[in-house]
Amino acid sequence: MNNISERRGKPRVICNYPVIIEGHDMTGSKYSEKARLNNLSASGLYMKAYRRVENGSKLAVTVLLTDETIDEATPKIATNGVVVRIEPQLDGSCGIAVKFTNYRFL
Repeated sequence: MNNISERRGKPRVICNYPVIIEGHDMTGSKYSEKARLNNLSASGLYMKAYRRVENGSKLAVTVLLTDETIDEATPKIATNGVVVRIEPQLDGSCGIAVKFTNYRFL
């Protein structure tokens, strides 16, 4: 685990965990989609997904704390937050920065 040295108030940990994103699209329909976590801190996260989201969107993100097979006993972090930055990627994915409104360990 590496820390990113930047101007952020909370240290970030680089990681590559699976996440599940839940939110509502522009028509109000609920969706659930898999993505990958790139880094995590006490105040937010940055992930890559193939779903486009809007700045200011509210998302629920469940982080699965494993590189192994996922099962019921896999430790998780359940988060709610607001999208504060989006970065379209060359591969068609989108980098999404989320600031937490709350989180808990499961």
